[in-house]
Amino acid sequence: MASNRATTDLTRGNPLKMTVLFAIPIFLSNILQQLYNFTDIAIIGHSLGDDALTAIGSVSTIYGFFNSLMFGMSSGFAVVISRFFGSKDQKALKKAIANTLFIALIWAIVVPLAGFLSLKPLMRVLHTPEDIFDMAFSYASVVIVLLGFMFTYNVLRGILQAIGNSKAPLFFLMISVSTNIVLDLLFVRTFGLGLPGAAYATAIAQVISSLLTLFYILRKVPEVHIGKEDFVLDKNLLIDIFTSGIAFALMFTVVNLGSMILQGAINDLGKTTIAAHTVARKISELCMMTLSTLANAMATFAGQNHGAGRYDRIKQGLRSVLFCGFGIATFLIFMVYTIGEKLVILLSGSSTKELIDTAVFYLRFDLPFYFVLAVLLITRTTLQGMGAKFVPIIASLMELILKIITARFLAVRLGYLGIAMCEPITWIAGAIFIITVFVLRIKKSESNVADKNLHRA
Repeated sequence: MASNRATTDLTRGNPLKMTVLFAIPIFLSNILQQLYNFTDIAIIGHSLGDDALTAIGSVSTIYGFFNSLMFGMSSGFAVVISRFFGSKDQKALKKAIANTLFIALIWAIVVPLAGFLSLKPLMRVLHTPEDIFDMAFSYASVVIVLLGFMFTYNVLRGILQAIGNSKAPLFFLMISVSTNIVLDLLFVRTFGLGLPGAAYATAIAQVISSLLTLFYILRKVPEVHIGKEDFVLDKNLLIDIFTSGIAFALMFTVVNLGSMILQGAINDLGKTTIAAHTVARKISELCMMTLSTLANAMATFAGQNHGAGRYDRIKQGLRSVLFCGFGIATFLIFMVYTIGEKLVILLSGSSTKELIDTAVFYLRFDLPFYFVLAVLLITRTTLQGMGAKFVPIIASLMELILKIITARFLAVRLGYLGIAMCEPITWIAGAIFIITVFVLRIKKSESNVADKNLHRA
């Protein structure tokens, strides 16, 4: 299987080189994914004004919560598939893909439906301002209902990345993003469809990327072609796939639930602060993406090597990728301290001094803690690649609890400073926990391999 140019065997070669080369297309793909949101915000901010920007910000954590349920599930699917690819068992690989598609179909129906039905109640809970309530609902409802299109692409992309192919999805996404920008301008500015128009543009672009990815798989990747004989539902395999997916999904959604609680506190600080935080978070998310890309690459790397029993490579890869992550964090900190204000103005299109200063303050406070974030993200996904399903959930629950405390105490006493302090506190606590678990887990895994080798001898 590894000889095919459409696949990459990460159990061989220099771990850092293999991981970075694999991660670069993922990083570019993630940037393009974010361009969907950046395009929406930039066009809406410049075309519809600050109220429209505030409307998006007031519900961003809600649709982000349901999007995390979808994205997390597809990430968990990919980890299981990568383990089968690493074990070189093609029959089991195809069976895993078939069972994955069965779960994905159900998930693509259930989550958007649940999201739409709970949207208004959640908006009330988060104290969405009444004067922007209808505008915010018109955008978030469309985004949530059409989440299935984004999910389809992420499932197909996850299958390709699990077998070491991160280049093809990038090419298809470039076409999709270009389409999205054109449709955004057409729907929002020319046809005057407002916020829902931006959501429709994104959905259509996602359909295009999904179809292109599917066509590529059918034409170029015979390793993952499945037939009727592969569609045999296996209870144990279904449980493995679902628990892996739900572990990622819960990890992301617990984090987003904490962000949703924080958003309620932010919504009480006024419309200018809401808009400022929306802009700052978008820039912050783009910065985080560089680290999360390395983390995602490590999940596939660890998954394939876990399937092959190569724990020496997992440790070597983790050390090298962490060093690379620290270098990225240094660059990002330098960037926000030098051109952070220009980035805020460019994205928001706003000239309001309070909005700009608040957004810049958030960025300059949070980014020095990216060294801790690098340790947390990369080590956590390495554990997930090794089959640890519930440890990341525990770490995320810790983060949720700390965010609740922040929202109820620090934000009340310190205002927006309390909001800015939240994530660094949770990153530090989470990193200490994850490192401890990883050390124990890798020792146990190496011991198991040694026992097996001794028994064979």
